[in-house]
Amino acid sequence: MIGTARSLRGLTIAFLCLFLTVTTLAGLGTFFATLSMINVLVDKRIAFESAELAPTGTGLSRGELVRRIRELTSQRDTGDLGLLLTDAQGRTIIGNTRFSRDLPSGFSSLNRQDRIEGLSAGRVFVRDLHGGMRLAVFAETEPIDDYFSARKLIYITGFGAIVLVVLIGLLLFRRLIGQRIEAMRTTVESIIDGDLSQRVPVVGDGGEFDQQAAAFNRMLDRIGQLMAEVRNVSNDISHELRTPLARLRNELALLEQRSDAEPLRDQLALATAQADDLLGMFGALLRIAEIESGARRAGFRSLDFDALIADIADMVRPLAEDENQRLIVGPCNAGTLVGDRQLLSQLLHNLLENALRHGPEGTTVRISAERGDHGVVLVVTDDGPGISQDQRALVLRRFGRIERRGSGHGLGLPLADAIARLHRGTLALGDAGPEGGLKVTVLLPA
Repeated sequence: MIGTARSLRGLTIAFLCLFLTVTTLAGLGTFFATLSMINVLVDKRIAFESAELAPTGTGLSRGELVRRIRELTSQRDTGDLGLLLTDAQGRTIIGNTRFSRDLPSGFSSLNRQDRIEGLSAGRVFVRDLHGGMRLAVFAETEPIDDYFSARKLIYITGFGAIVLVVLIGLLLFRRLIGQRIEAMRTTVESIIDGDLSQRVPVVGDGGEFDQQAAAFNRMLDRIGQLMAEVRNVSNDISHELRTPLARLRNELALLEQRSDAEPLRDQLALATAQADDLLGMFGALLRIAEIESGARRAGFRSLDFDALIADIADMVRPLAEDENQRLIVGPCNAGTLVGDRQLLSQLLHNLLENALRHGPEGTTVRISAERGDHGVVLVVTDDGPGISQDQRALVLRRFGRIERRGSGHGLGLPLADAIARLHRGTLALGDAGPEGGLKVTVLLPA
């Protein structure tokens, strides 16, 4: 119950159950307390009338008792009283009613089963007098016929109206809270997806929810400002370094083509290749920054993912053949999904190129895709050296490289991971099999 009550729905149900229990107990308590009070008052009255008719210890004669009972029954304000005087054999001496059963001495209750005309509920007081006579005095506990039934209806209607009003108010309150929480959750999910421009709606009533939303939005503004500053610094560095680096690369290429550069041609070629790697690294950094901004999501379109896999595989296959490696396209029944074709092409290319580049000669790389319950599942496996579990988080970080895996600037898998997250998906690394190898699983919501 404690775990269930932690959610908004659970708290609503718990409060409603508690309220219904308390209201029901209060209604029943009030009803029976009122009934008990009426019985006490009626008991006091009939005991008083009995004492007035036959005071304790007086030993009134039979005739005197008959006279007093007749006198009492003739009074208008005692019309609701019942009186019965019987002798030692139980025969009626005088009275205005008859009982269908033997009544015990003292106080007891009467009901419809006693078949007393005009009485549905009442109380009776029976006393033993001298000479074996018995005096019974009773009165109704219902001022009108079916009073208790009417009173039950009143209680049910009254407390039912209270329950209904509270229930409606509780549901409206839950709806209001739910809408505010949903608005905040939607904003948070957008922020997680990289759209830092989203904000929690502010109604404008100045209440606690508006104050919380305003504070949350100010926090997002500050975070967005800091993120923008960091991103601008990173982008500015990448842009500023890429331009002179491109010039340097061109100068190296021109020097390599000169006829007098023959003694240094190999060194110049190596320097040019290293400059190309640096340019590729800066390009990847700018690409990741662009992807993480979430701006590309506005251009998502429906595309044939199976056909895209086939195209990228055909493009990468020559690279595998050059290294005596095999690229196998397995079952692909993903169908269509919504996304950025260019970025998804980049993701596929990066995963296949990563598997081929870091695999030895003879490595077999397989790619497949299928549609599951939660979206499209893309799987790329290889039978190469793989990545140990303690280093998988490292290779998904920018510049996270494992020395034994050879060349690369360490941005291939982080770029693929950023593309997956842009599409609200996930990228996970695992073992391809008991003999090793790497398995990359990408889940893309369809």
